Amino acid sequence: MVSDQKQMQVNSSNILNDTKQNLPTIYDTYTKFKKNLILLIISGLGFLSSLDELIYVPTLSTVVQDLHTTDTLGLLTISVYVLGNSFGGLIWGVLSDCYGRRSVMLLALSGFLLSVVGSYFSPNIHIFLVSRILQGAFICVAQIVGQATIPDIYPPNERGRAIAFFYAFYFVGVLVGPIIGGPLSYRFGWRSTFIVVEILAIVLFILYVLFVPETHQYIIVCKYHKKGTTLLEYDLLVKPKLHNPCLIFTHLKETTILPYVFLLAIGYMSLNAADVYFSIELSKAPYDYKPNIIGILHLPISIAAFSGSIIGGILSDYTAVRYTTTLKIDEGHVVPALLFSILTPIGLVIYGWSCQYGIHVSLPVIGLILCTLGQTGTRPGIYSFYTIKYQQCSANVIAANNFVQLLLTSFMLTFTAIIVDSIGNGPFFTTMAVGNILATIVPAMIISRKIRLSSNICEKMPSQSTPLISTDAKQYDK
Repeated sequence: MVSDQKQMQVNSSNILNDTKQNLPTIYDTYTKFKKNLILLIISGLGFLSSLDELIYVPTLSTVVQDLHTTDTLGLLTISVYVLGNSFGGLIWGVLSDCYGRRSVMLLALSGFLLSVVGSYFSPNIHIFLVSRILQGAFICVAQIVGQATIPDIYPPNERGRAIAFFYAFYFVGVLVGPIIGGPLSYRFGWRSTFIVVEILAIVLFILYVLFVPETHQYIIVCKYHKKGTTLLEYDLLVKPKLHNPCLIFTHLKETTILPYVFLLAIGYMSLNAADVYFSIELSKAPYDYKPNIIGILHLPISIAAFSGSIIGGILSDYTAVRYTTTLKIDEGHVVPALLFSILTPIGLVIYGWSCQYGIHVSLPVIGLILCTLGQTGTRPGIYSFYTIKYQQCSANVIAANNFVQLLLTSFMLTFTAIIVDSIGNGPFFTTMAVGNILATIVPAMIISRKIRLSSNICEKMPSQSTPLISTDAKQYDK
């Protein structure tokens, strides 16, 4: 009798599991066309965020003269923008994880449109500084909420390519901004750059309103449940709560993500230092290039940024499927990222010493291309891993990561010129390369250890299946 009851419980459990497996997932609620359209629009916003940061930089000296200020305050307009990015992201991450993506994005974009108008009409440097810090604080929503939207609509095995597409647009904006801004400012004045930014922002705002719905997974699951449709994720998602933005930093204590945060932060800092100083070096002896030639030399670097992101995303998804199928671990996304990260220190060394000795311009360009490939190829896999491990608080994790890398970058850009003038390009960028190598070693050791442990476990339990979504205990703790 007891054995019959146990058998009935087993049978009912199997029926329940089969029923759950037949339920549609939240990712099935979007058509392929709808996913790609949303991705294209948020990638456009990512492009806008990077374009806005650097489009007026080539004419910074003109800004200083027109606003009757000093070079120090002129450079401060870049630093305060980055700081606005850092701290603004903390707020948007918390709000979007609690109240949804769409309303927070529209609120921040509205503030950004007004702040761009403020920059255009700035009568003095003080108003311009306030407008720039507000621009940075508002437009960083594109990086935080934009990236958080991707795991809302794409399953884990497709996120690498989606995030790669987003970052391809983002890094192209970083490099295209100065190319567009230079000739535009020369012909129409430095304020014309903000007209271009405003027009692009209005177009993307309208597209977002028309074509991007709310994507927050908890909100969507509840919406379908009220209509009588139960999605597979219904029992796994919990109602989000609003919390102190400073609590975001608790994620940095997690050994699951901390090594990758520093890997991305040091790499991003190195790439920005090399890229910003690239134009300065080429404008001086022995190169003495004009701004239009320097702009042309940025084109292969832009191509490298776009290509690196796409290739990194494709490889990330490929290895993720392999490792989740055979070893049941989510770290498969990160394996190609670590391989790409090797290119960053190699490129930094080539770039630094070729500039140090004034070698033909092709060599520093090659060095910067390798550095760019290394960084853009690294990011898709690591960000995909973040969103799988922390699905419900993905915006918070992304905000914490971005805060660290932007803060480090703002400090480094402030002192790069001073340090390079003191010790030279070669020693400075070699030191940066060593930092990148050390930042890569720790996560490489963690992943190799986890692969060995998972291999031993899978040999004993080869029949276990991989869950459709992340089942991190902390994430779904009720």
